Amino acid sequence: MRRVFVCPVCGSIEIELDSGGYTGKYMCKNCGYVGSFIIEMTESEYRELKEAGELERFINESKKKQPKERRPEKYPYENP
Repeated sequence: MRRVFVCPVCGSIEIELDSGGYTGKYMCKNCGYVGSFIIEMTESEYRELKEAGELERFINESKKKQPKERRPEKYPYENP
């Protein structure tokens, strides 16, 4: 079984490593998403979800399980 990467924004499987894999992030060729969170599944799972119209719901549920990114309240290089 072949594994595919699925974009968490648009559901596309047109995913490649960003910056040659140095950053640990992926980039979607379809919508331009860049991030480390990506969904991995088999081709048959992807095809079944897409045909049943459940892919969007599956993506939304996967995003909810992902912890939220925390940013500092103030960056040192920002002007007040």
